[in-house]
Amino acid sequence: GLGSSVEATTTTTPNNVVYISGLFHSLTVLQAVLSTYYTTRYADNMGGCCSCFDGITGGKHGNDSGNSDGKSTEMATRNSIAGVPPPTHGVSRAMSAPTIQIQGYKVSGSGLALAKIPIEQDAAYWEWHVHLPGLPRPPPDEEDEDEFHDVQMNGESDDPYAIKFGVATRKDRNFYKLLQNVEDEGDETSSQDDGTALMSAIPNLRHNDVIGVAVQQSDLPMIQFLLNGEPLPECTINRFRGTVFPAVYIPVGAGSEGDRIEDEGISLLAEFDEDNFKEMSPHARFGPLIVARGII
Repeated sequence: GLGSSVEATTTTTPNNVVYISGLFHSLTVLQAVLSTYYTTRYADNMGGCCSCFDGITGGKHGNDSGNSDGKSTEMATRNSIAGVPPPTHGVSRAMSAPTIQIQGYKVSGSGLALAKIPIEQDAAYWEWHVHLPGLPRPPPDEEDEDEFHDVQMNGESDDPYAIKFGVATRKDRNFYKLLQNVEDEGDETSSQDDGTALMSAIPNLRHNDVIGVAVQQSDLPMIQFLLNGEPLPECTINRFRGTVFPAVYIPVGAGSEGDRIEDEGISLLAEFDEDNFKEMSPHARFGPLIVARGII
């Protein structure tokens, strides 16, 4: 009858025990193999396979509570094992010119310097803090009102030592080699991009000046600049596209009104942390640059 059928289906035979035990062992071995393989080769991009098998076998990576903290800890652990640090702010050595000196978030020397993190949000704001001891800004009542009027509408300046701020596309060693070859040959007609197409020159900087850069990508893409909180509309850059990085260009000899000496003088501190901003962004929608974390 029905009772005997139920009893028959729930009865465990020795053969079933052996089969289930063998299957469980096989899954455990397969989980260990896959865990080792993905950890050593794909730890920075993969994370789900081992967790899946852990859920089946009750392994140490399982997270029965359903809390996502376990998965975050697991991924962080695997990245740490594989030697892959999480993305962070900073100035990129690989994308910056060999003549640029980098100390943490501070850059000096000469050439093009790019940040590590691309701009992926709709509106972002960051600052560059000028360090130039011995050349302070004069009091407001003594400051020349025409001091910045030599900045043209296209963001160019008559001052060959004016530092350029803005954004730049990704650069590599080959870019700087080609640029050096053009300079060595003295070919002023070369079409070689120097990396400053999306940057504006701001002359006559002084110690403790703050250059604010605000980038918006939705609607009308635009790069706005502020000097000590005051907008510089003549430096605004319109219509850009593609992946770009915060960037600065320091010409050779920048940072002195007297004798200009290569690789001496001015240094700039990149600030991406809102807590360290000295000025306000031009609008509330411009938040600090976000470090995007890819999820697969």
